[in-house]
Amino acid sequence: MSLKGENCFVTLLELLNVKYTKDFSNRYFNEHPHKHNLYGLSKMLSDYGIRNAATRIEDRENDLFNIECPFVAHSGGEFVVVSRITPALSKGEEESGEGTVHFFRNGEKISLPFSQFIQSWSGVILLTETSSDSIEPDYSPHRKKNLMNIAQQFIIVLAVLLILGFAYINNIVLGEHTGSPLRFIYSLLGITFLLITSFVGVYICYLLVLKQLRINSRYADKICTLFSKSDCNNVLESDATKLWGVFGWSEIGLGYFSANIVILLFLPHLIPYLILFNILALPYTVWSIWYQKVKAHQWCPLCLIVQVLLWAIFIINLTFGYIILEFFFHSPLSFVNCQLLISACIYVIPIFALNLIIPKLGEGSQVVQLRQEINSIKASEEVFKTLLLKQPYYEVSKTDSQILFGNPEAKLQITILTNPFCNPCAKMHTRVDKYITNKGESTSHKKEMNICIQYIFSAFNESLEYVNRYFIADYLEKGSEAAWQIYTEWFEKGKTLKEDFFKDLQLDMTNLAIEVEFQKHESWKEKTLLRATPTILVNGYKLPENYKIEDLRYFAEFYENVI
Repeated sequence: MSLKGENCFVTLLELLNVKYTKDFSNRYFNEHPHKHNLYGLSKMLSDYGIRNAATRIEDRENDLFNIECPFVAHSGGEFVVVSRITPALSKGEEESGEGTVHFFRNGEKISLPFSQFIQSWSGVILLTETSSDSIEPDYSPHRKKNLMNIAQQFIIVLAVLLILGFAYINNIVLGEHTGSPLRFIYSLLGITFLLITSFVGVYICYLLVLKQLRINSRYADKICTLFSKSDCNNVLESDATKLWGVFGWSEIGLGYFSANIVILLFLPHLIPYLILFNILALPYTVWSIWYQKVKAHQWCPLCLIVQVLLWAIFIINLTFGYIILEFFFHSPLSFVNCQLLISACIYVIPIFALNLIIPKLGEGSQVVQLRQEINSIKASEEVFKTLLLKQPYYEVSKTDSQILFGNPEAKLQITILTNPFCNPCAKMHTRVDKYITNKGESTSHKKEMNICIQYIFSAFNESLEYVNRYFIADYLEKGSEAAWQIYTEWFEKGKTLKEDFFKDLQLDMTNLAIEVEFQKHESWKEKTLLRATPTILVNGYKLPENYKIEDLRYFAEFYENVI
C-alpha cells in the first residue's frame, strides 16, 4: 500500500481542525521517510498529538456508515481522506444501501455513490481522535514565521501595485496627448485593454511555469482539465516545449508579457515596437496549435489561452489604430535602430533572467525529494544496523550513571557525554528535550517512547566540576522530572549565574551518594578515554556521523529488530 498525494496529511489536519502551518506541514510530510505508507502517516499524526489506530473493516457494507469522519481509507490502490458520508435520501435508496461518500484524493474533492466506493475500498482505515494537545510541533514559532512571510509578500505586492498604479496615472493618464478628448479616451481605452491582456498573460504563463516545475496549483489543474482530450503535462513535457532545447516557451511567454507591461507603463514611446514584436510572435501561435493537434494529439488549455492572448493583442492594436507602418518609414534609420535595440533588450532581459532563475527554483523541489529519499534510506533498519556496528564501541551500562530519563527499561539506550559549560552541549540538550518531550508531558512519563536517555557529566577543568555535583544532587533528591527541568534552565540561562543558580534549590551537598555517583562518571571517562562533548552513544556504539539524535525515533519502537 502506498500513500500518494502530498495533500493527504494536510487535508486531514484541516478536516480535524488541528492548528498547523502549511509550509512546515507540507515539508514535514514530503521529507518524512515513511510518507508512502500508512505507518508513516500514523507516526506523523502522533507527532501532532493526534491519537490514531489502523484497522480493517470486514463487513464493509454495513459498517461504513458507523465510522466517524474524517478518516483515512485505502481505496483504489491509494489512501484517501473521507470527509463525509451522506445517507440515502429516499426510502428506496436507503433500503438498497445507497448513499454518497465524499472524500479527498490528491487534494481533489470527489463524491462517489456508496456502492462504487465499496467496490474500490479494501476495508483498511486509519481512525483519528484529537484532543486539546493536538497541535503542530513548535506551532507558535512556525505561525510567527508564516505571518511574517505573509506580511512581507503583502508589502511587496502592495509596493508593486503602487508603482504600477503611479506609472499608469503619470505616463498614460497624465502623459502628453494630442488630438481631441474623444481621441484621448479612445487611446486610453486601448492601452488599458493591452495592459489587462498582458497581465492575464503573465498570470497564465506563471501557471505554466508552475506546471513546468511540477508545483501543484489548483487553478492550473482546473484549467488543464477543461477539455476531454486535454493534458498540459503531456504537452509541456514534450521535446518541443523548449526553443533550441534551452528556452522554455512558458518562460519566454512570461518574459514577453512582462516586457509588454514595462513598455506600456514606463516607456509608452516604444509601443510601436511592442506592436512589431507581437506581429513577429503570431506565426508561433499557428505552429503551437498545429503541434498540439497533429504531433502531441493532446490539447494544453493554458497554452491555447496564451495563443488567444497573442491574437487579442494584435486585434486590439488593429482596432485602436496602433499599427502604423509609416512610423518606421518616416523616422530616421538611426533612431529606429536605436529604439529597436532598446525594445529588444527589454524583451530579452526578462526571458534570459527567467531562464537562469527557473531551474534554480526547480532545484528546491528536487532537494525536498532528495531529502525524503535520503531519510528513507536512513530509516532502514538494515542500513542503520550496518553503519552503527561499524562505529567504535564503548562499554556502558546503568551502573556507570544513574542519571536516566525516559524509560529505564527500554532496549534503546542513548548515552550522552555532556558538559554543563559546553555551548554545543546546550544546543544538544535543547534538541534532546524536543525529542523526548511531547505535548508538555513530563519526561518521566515517556514510557511509551521506548527509549532511555543516560547523561554522563564532564567538565573543562576541576574548578568547574561543582556543577556536575549539583546536577547529580538535584537528580538524586528531586527525581528525573524536576532534574530535567533544572538542566534545561541551566543550559538556557544558568551558565552566567554559576553557583548562584543553585542557591534556591536547597540541595544537600553533604550526601555521600553524590560523590559516589560523581566518581562513577569520572571512572567511565577514564575507562573509555572519551573527552569530546557532546558525544552520543547508542547502546555503546557511537552514533554514525550521517545520523542525528532525532533520527533514532524511527527505531525506538522496533529496536529489538535492529541489534
